[in-house]
Amino acid sequence: MTAPRSHWDVVVAGAGPAGLSVAAACAARGMGVVVVAPHLRPWPQTYGMWADELDAVSATLLGGPASRTPPLGRRYPVTVVRTTAGERDIGRGYARLHNDVVHGLLLDQLRAGGGETRRGSVAAVHQDAAGQVVTLADGTTLTGRTVVDARGGGPGSAQQRAWGEQVTGDLAGLVPDGGALLMDWAALREDGVAQPPAFLYGMALDDGTTLLEATSLAARPPVALPHLRDRLHRLVADAGLRIVDRPERVAIPLDAAVRRSAGVPVGAAAGLVHPATGYSVAASLRAGGTVADALLAGADAAAVRALVRGARQRASLGLLGLGREVLLELDEAETDTFFQTFFSLPESAWVAYLDVGSAPTSIAAAMLRVARALPPAARRTLVSTAVRTVLRATPAGPVRG
Repeated sequence: MTAPRSHWDVVVAGAGPAGLSVAAACAARGMGVVVVAPHLRPWPQTYGMWADELDAVSATLLGGPASRTPPLGRRYPVTVVRTTAGERDIGRGYARLHNDVVHGLLLDQLRAGGGETRRGSVAAVHQDAAGQVVTLADGTTLTGRTVVDARGGGPGSAQQRAWGEQVTGDLAGLVPDGGALLMDWAALREDGVAQPPAFLYGMALDDGTTLLEATSLAARPPVALPHLRDRLHRLVADAGLRIVDRPERVAIPLDAAVRRSAGVPVGAAAGLVHPATGYSVAASLRAGGTVADALLAGADAAAVRALVRGARQRASLGLLGLGREVLLELDEAETDTFFQTFFSLPESAWVAYLDVGSAPTSIAAAMLRVARALPPAARRTLVSTAVRTVLRATPAGPVRG
């Protein structure tokens, strides 16, 4: 009997979108790859992205135009944002990932390239003379020239949270027909009741139901899920809708530290969740080929870490983190005003801010445009919050007398 293999070119810890995209790309380039994770079931979360991002993901994973059947996601040509000032079609299509299709495609690509999978929980990653070593909870060790750590981020102190339900009934006035409701900051408000800012998010699903989510964009401490559940259930009852399936519970850390290990963190483990919106899946799926090319060229773990999270990326994340801190300080009315202003900007400005891969200069320019466009009172709140955040983050220098 042949002994189980214990040494590979690449060991990938974690089977989320970031881990599987790197593993599939490495296998396609002829490297010996193993993915280790507690399970290999399709991802249960609802993954949204912009339609143009889905096009880019499809081109990356399929090696060309998206001609695969079934498609990798569903597109929504109309994307609506609502505030107390009214409704706006923001002019950029939205999309929802078909998790089962993408998950199956990546596993197929991994196995077609000779890659393997192992079920187990990773207890530790360390470096030794033979390479980088993953130790599982049962004591098994897997050694690779490089370990790619895709186990996700830590809990963080600020989180995006959401409570979602699949519903049936007349959605007119809530979710645009054939389109996506990106944010409705008016639907969950109650006159005379002070509540944490929350918006309604929604889109039609392939089974004929509609997903509605009550979402807290960012809060520290996080908004309790039962609070979001109750606000959503009130809206569902008032609209005469019927809940038809199990709820979806969402908790996305927005300020989690980068996972520290001997390996190369990717995706959320590398802190690449957008600090102000929680989005990450499109960037994670597109990054697999870049990481695989570097590993194939012989880059060591330090070099790949610098590629994944270099100085430019860190600067962008720092600015977006400042934006998150500003949002954390806003009440319902101020948040409503902020997004009225944000989506009134030219599309090129807000698109840059919503992309974690944008250049720092583009993000800073978008932030300045928002500040200039806000009403005076809202601008003062934004600027004072930004100044306090910067001062808190700046270490005190020596006292000179």
